[in-house]
Amino acid sequence: MSLESRFEDIYKNRFMLAAILLIVAVSLAAIYYIMPLADGIIFGVFFFFVTRPIKEYLDKYTKFSPYIATFCILIPLIAIIIYGIIAVATEVRWAAGHGAELTAILDQIEVRLGLPFDLNEAVSEALKNLYDYSITLLKSLPIRSTVSSAVSLAMNALISLFVCFYLLKDGRGFVRSLKELTPDSQRHVLDAFLAEADCILSGIFTGTFYTALFVAAGSLIIFTAFNIPYKALFTAFVFIAAMVPILSGMMVFLPLTLYVYLYRSPLIAALFLGTAVVFVYLPPDFIIRPYLINRASNLHPLLTILAFIGGGVAAGLSGFFAAPMAVGLVTAAYRTYKKKVKGDESLH
Repeated sequence: MSLESRFEDIYKNRFMLAAILLIVAVSLAAIYYIMPLADGIIFGVFFFFVTRPIKEYLDKYTKFSPYIATFCILIPLIAIIIYGIIAVATEVRWAAGHGAELTAILDQIEVRLGLPFDLNEAVSEALKNLYDYSITLLKSLPIRSTVSSAVSLAMNALISLFVCFYLLKDGRGFVRSLKELTPDSQRHVLDAFLAEADCILSGIFTGTFYTALFVAAGSLIIFTAFNIPYKALFTAFVFIAAMVPILSGMMVFLPLTLYVYLYRSPLIAALFLGTAVVFVYLPPDFIIRPYLINRASNLHPLLTILAFIGGGVAAGLSGFFAAPMAVGLVTAAYRTYKKKVKGDESLH
């Protein structure tokens, strides 16, 4: 085809080309403006997969099932935040009014540990240095960017709830719209991809959630048995930490082991840590999580673990969920290609 003919074809289809360029430009602009809310969207998708079984169960009894399922996420979040604020405020108020008791406790710790220095003096010096550092840090903080970060965090938290709610309420409508935009000849491929992606992501996220729930329940029993203060707050911390493979609830149990060692005895501290390892650390990460995720999504456990940890290192808290989501979508695309294009039905 000559260059002149190509220009003639472009001229004939100029309106179609302009429409395509406009759609691409609008899509890029939309992505640019939505990117600051990416964390909220990712968490909203995670909440959707976790609460969808609740919504589907309630569909048989009420038309308000999306609202109820969303509140199953909202109420615990608000309760944890309020409880955490109250717990911290209570401890600060107690420390401010019981200086003598705090000094006596530090003396007992100093005697028990046999430290070669005055613990009270060391703590006083550390607190003074911490105070000076905090004042310097607060003075150096850019107020505008700090407020902006806080607003962004609150906005993403709110967006995650809206994303979860509207996926529960109108998720099927979104899928129908996506199918209408797909050529008839390729709809069977899209159907296969969506089914595969739904199975994989549901397996990853629900497996992660129920594993964390098991860890939190076991932790609450251990905290109660060893009479650990603020059981509910520490259980919430364990639940959040247990979302991540390998790290699990040990991020919370190790500092608490030090607390038990200082205030109880080395034997009780060893028993506390051993119980946590046997009942909280080993079963979830080496038995329960791999079984739940592999059974539902047929993903290798190592791939899931690497996705969670790699995503967290690369992109922070939201990366813990974005990376497994990306791995799940790529795997779904590959399996769909093998089944529908290559005709390989051996993949499950």
